[in-house]
Amino acid sequence: MTPLESDPADDAARKPGARQTQRKQADALVGAPASVDGLTALALAYLAFPNLIFLFGWFRLPIALLLCSAMIYFIARVFRPWSAVWRSQHAWSAVLLLIVTSGAWAAFGGGSHFMYANPDWYIRDAVLGDLVNAEWPVHYLAADGTPLILRSAIGYFLPLALFGKLFGLAHLDLAVYAWTTLGVLIFLLMLPLPRRVGSRLALALLLVVFFSGMDFLGQIIATESMPLFPLRLEWWVPMSYPSLTNQLLWAPNHCLPIWIATVVFLRHLNGAELFRVTVALLPLTLIWTPFAAMGLIPFAVLGAAKYQRRFGGQSLAWGGIVAAAAFSLPIALFLLLDTGNIESTLATVPPAAPVNYPLQAASLHLYALFVSCEFLFLTLVLAPHVRDSRAEFWLAVMVLLALPLIRFGPSNDLGLRLSTTPLVILLVICLQTLLAPGRLAALSSLWVACLFLLVGAHTAFNEFWRAATFQRSPADYQYTLADRQGGQAAAHYVGRLGSSTLQNWLQPLPAPYSREK
Repeated sequence: MTPLESDPADDAARKPGARQTQRKQADALVGAPASVDGLTALALAYLAFPNLIFLFGWFRLPIALLLCSAMIYFIARVFRPWSAVWRSQHAWSAVLLLIVTSGAWAAFGGGSHFMYANPDWYIRDAVLGDLVNAEWPVHYLAADGTPLILRSAIGYFLPLALFGKLFGLAHLDLAVYAWTTLGVLIFLLMLPLPRRVGSRLALALLLVVFFSGMDFLGQIIATESMPLFPLRLEWWVPMSYPSLTNQLLWAPNHCLPIWIATVVFLRHLNGAELFRVTVALLPLTLIWTPFAAMGLIPFAVLGAAKYQRRFGGQSLAWGGIVAAAAFSLPIALFLLLDTGNIESTLATVPPAAPVNYPLQAASLHLYALFVSCEFLFLTLVLAPHVRDSRAEFWLAVMVLLALPLIRFGPSNDLGLRLSTTPLVILLVICLQTLLAPGRLAALSSLWVACLFLLVGAHTAFNEFWRAATFQRSPADYQYTLADRQGGQAAAHYVGRLGSSTLQNWLQPLPAPYSREK
C-alpha cells in the first residue's frame, strides 16, 4: 500500500476502534509510501523523458552519453535497495474518474486549442513551432550578430517537438493535449484523494480544480467595484499567486513539473528513500523550469533535517549525489546564460521608469491585503486543525509571505512560479485536513475554511468560462519567437552563448532560425 493514497475512512470502517492504525493512516496522507512504487516510477519517467531528448539534441554525443549515464544511475539508485510496489491501490472506477477529470481539465488549456487560448499561447506556440521547424540547438541572432540560444522552460515542449519533427504539424495540438493530460493524471494519482468513487472523491477533485485564493474578494476591496466577469481576476494588485487552473491553462510548461515534483517529494517525506528521491527529482526538473528546483529546495532542506534525525547518515547514496551534480552542472550553466539582463527589483523600490504592472511597487497596505486574501486567512483557520506536516505547513506560509518582496522577470516570474510549490503543499494539507473522518461532521472553524475556498473558486470558474465562451483560435506554429516579441526574443527566453565553456559541450550551432529561411 502507498500511504499517501490511503483512504482513512474506508480503512477505519474495516478496523473500528483501532486508534493507532487510524493515526498512522492520517499521518500517511502526507508521507512516504511503504516503498518506492509504480506511481513514483511513472512520475520520474515523465520528468526524465524531455531530459533524454535535450541531452542528445543539444550536446555533443560523448557529453550526451556521459550525462545520460549519470541520469540513469541516479534514477536507478531510487529503486535500490527498496523493492518497488507496482500495483496501485486505487479502484479501477476511481482511476477512470481521474482520467476523465484530467482530460476534461486539460481540454480547457490553450495548448490544445480546443477552446479559447489565452494570449500567452502566442508565445508558447512560437516556442514549440521553433523547436519543431528549426534545427537543434535552436538559436536566433541578436542585433550585433551574437547567437541567442533558446533556453527557458523548454522541457515540456521537447517531447511535442520530437512528435512534430516525426509526424509534422497537423496533429501537434492533439499531442499537446495528450502530453498535458498525462501530466495532470500523474499529479492527481499522487494526491491524497480517496481511492474509491464516491462523494468524497468528487468533492476532493472539485477542491483541487478550483483551489485558489480569494481574488474576487481582494479585487472588490482594492478597487471598490465588482470585477468584470469573466475577465481575469488574478492581477488585482501588482502581485499574483495563480490558481492551479490558471497555471494549467496559461503555463503548463512551468506548473506540471512543479506539481509533480512537489507531490512526489511529499509522498516520500517520511521514508528512508527520501534522500534518493530528492536527489533524482531536483536535476530532472531543471530543463523543464528552474523554478521547480528553486521552489522545492527550502522544503528539501527541511526534509533533510528531519531525515537526519530519523535515519542519521544511512542510505545517503553518495554515488547518486555525484552523478546528479555532474548531470546538473551543464544544464544549470545553460539556464543561467545571460540571466543578468532579465528585469528584477525589490518590491519596496519605486521603478525609475515606467515598467510592466507586475514590476510596479506595492504599498504595505496592498501587500497586507494581497497575502490575507490569497492564503493567510485560510491558513490561520486551518492551522489549529493541522496535525501532521506542521513544519512544512508553516514553511509554506513563510515562503508565501516573503515572495512578494522580490520581483524577477517581466511578469514577475519569481512570484508566479515559486509560489506554486507552497500552494500545492497547502492544497495537500487542505485535502488531508478536510477529508479526514469526522473533521466536518461538527460545526467548527473548518467550515470557515470551506467558505474561503468557495469564494476562491470564482477565480477558476472565470478561467473555465472564458476558455469555453471566448472565440477559439487555431494553433499557429509558423511565427517565430522573435516575430512574436517584436523582432528579437526577450532576455528571459534566450541567452547569449558567447565564448562560454558550455559552447564546447554543445553541438555546433546550425544557421540561425527565421521564418524566411
